[in-house]
Amino acid sequence: MTSHAARPQADVETRRLTVDDFDLFREIRAEALRTHPQTFGSAEEDEGGEAMLAAYRHWLSGAILGAFVRGNLIGVAGFYVSPARRSQHRGHIFTVYVRENGRGKGFGDRLIKELLAHAEARVEQVHLEVLLEATAAIRTYKRNGFEVYGTDPCAVRIGDVTYDKYLMVRKFSH
Repeated sequence: MTSHAARPQADVETRRLTVDDFDLFREIRAEALRTHPQTFGSAEEDEGGEAMLAAYRHWLSGAILGAFVRGNLIGVAGFYVSPARRSQHRGHIFTVYVRENGRGKGFGDRLIKELLAHAEARVEQVHLEVLLEATAAIRTYKRNGFEVYGTDPCAVRIGDVTYDKYLMVRKFSH
């Protein structure tokens, strides 16, 4: 039994995505929405068109990391600090997605570790939400120091089906 994910290949580049990566981000985000609609989605994406494109440009102006294998975007993960003044000690990880052919190879771990290194100098704790059914993702988050602190019942509804989410936190010792 292995307690850690396989190490990503040496030819992996992880870097912050910018608006220059807009088409790559839009493509991987569309894949995530199509293959896992219960996990991904925003009001802007539901609206589509210019609202969605504006949201993507805004996200890319923040901290979204991309993992590239031989120049191909294999995974993404985003981080932001709470905008509310009294909550700026809290950061949030969002839109974590690794393409099917990259899963189980440590790309998710690498993205999370790099986001946490970025976050530690900025916030006291990092929060995220994950579907209860996303067991591989939950294992990745726990390996990286996250703990479940609650459950959000019926957090997502698609048609007649609802999905619960775990609320997870990673606290830094500042």
